[in-house]
Amino acid sequence: MSIKINSKIYQAIIFDVDDTLIDTSKSYDVAIKRTVKNYTLAEVSNEQISLVRAYGISYGVNNDWNVTWLLIQLVKHFSVEQWESILINQRLEKIKPNSLEYLEIKDFFQNLYLGKPYFNGQGLIDMAEKKMYSDNFFPTLKKLGVKMAIVTSRPTVEALYTLKNVNGLLNEFIESEHFIISIGSKNEKAQLIAEKPSPEPILECVKRLKVGMSKCVYIGNSTSDYIAARDAGVDFIQVGMGKIERHNEGIGFNYFKFDSVNSIL
Repeated sequence: MSIKINSKIYQAIIFDVDDTLIDTSKSYDVAIKRTVKNYTLAEVSNEQISLVRAYGISYGVNNDWNVTWLLIQLVKHFSVEQWESILINQRLEKIKPNSLEYLEIKDFFQNLYLGKPYFNGQGLIDMAEKKMYSDNFFPTLKKLGVKMAIVTSRPTVEALYTLKNVNGLLNEFIESEHFIISIGSKNEKAQLIAEKPSPEPILECVKRLKVGMSKCVYIGNSTSDYIAARDAGVDFIQVGMGKIERHNEGIGFNYFKFDSVNSIL
């Protein structure tokens, strides 16, 4: 009923989705690039997208609509050499998600990602996303009796669509929707659960799993994943090659790093 990872025994694993379980480099990242080009004519690079994701935490860059908005503002108003300083020193205005400009950018992005009309099978969500785990990965965890859950910054409808229709994890390995916390999920008081890097979604997930904090580990790839786990007091496994600045780690907090989720087996 458990798994040992680097001498630590866990009864439950909580997964991030994007670039942890699913490669989004040909979906979300392509949607970002095409949207930025549509509004600025500029071609942004993978490195520039990574820069915004690394230093735009205060702007909510766990949300790729926000990443896109930030890139558009940076392209329009600053030289590339200034971008890191602009983000670190928070010299951009706070994002206004209900502004006409933002909503127009978001709609263009969504038509690329989900298809037009949405979920018509022709969007990048259907055609460009690939799993990052082996065929035996989830069956092995299931045989071990490990509890599994999801904490993602995907909107709920997109998270459920992917985990059920595209990757087939829901109900087979993720027991029910109750163990998927995404943007739009609510707690038992019908209050919206905050988005990462807040620790709230991980804390809520641990509560639903009914395991001790020390018996649970969160697996993700980004700085916001790390901060959410650290502040929740839940061990963190980073997968992939992303750069994460580690600091303010409490006593008993464990951080591990692997090339991919497959390495934990």
